[in-house]
Amino acid sequence: MPELLVLGGDSFGDYHARQLRRAGAGTVRMVTSDWLTVLREWIPAASPEDQVVPGPMMPHLLWEWLAGELGAAPAPPPYDWRLPFEKPGPAGELYLSAAAWVCPATCIEPAHCPILHAPRDWDLGDIIEARAVAEGLRPAVFRCIHYAGGVGTVAAGSLQAAREPIGTEGILVATTSRCHAAVGCLSSDPVR
Repeated sequence: MPELLVLGGDSFGDYHARQLRRAGAGTVRMVTSDWLTVLREWIPAASPEDQVVPGPMMPHLLWEWLAGELGAAPAPPPYDWRLPFEKPGPAGELYLSAAAWVCPATCIEPAHCPILHAPRDWDLGDIIEARAVAEGLRPAVFRCIHYAGGVGTVAAGSLQAAREPIGTEGILVATTSRCHAAVGCLSSDPVR
């Protein structure tokens, strides 16, 4: 059974942990503080099938984590995505949405969108990867996909695979569902 690391300490984290336990999805471990410290310790030791459960209202932790892993400097991400929602965050990250409405935090992102009453014809992770390549950046897209009980997770294996050294191109780091994302860049200039 996989371990599910729930980053919480708020009502979202409590809800996610309850839903995962009800679904019998695996061993649920709730982290209520020091998220970044726990990620730094947990990811290298995790099984590739283990899962991280990010909260919908938290900072772009996986960008911060990967910067620390690679000794890289955070850098501004590209702007002007021509999406319905694009807003800069307080640490230089950028929040994006391919949806022009507010989705419930527990949306399982079905192929037939209940808001559109039609097929969803985008996957924001694909859009981000294509933009990274167009900008000459290596994409590190961490896909938060429905796992169980309305809860999205990121596979530990995808995080472990992203730890390869930065080349001269830099990295566009995203934590993304099919509709919403937090993005940031990492520069090949080492942190001083």
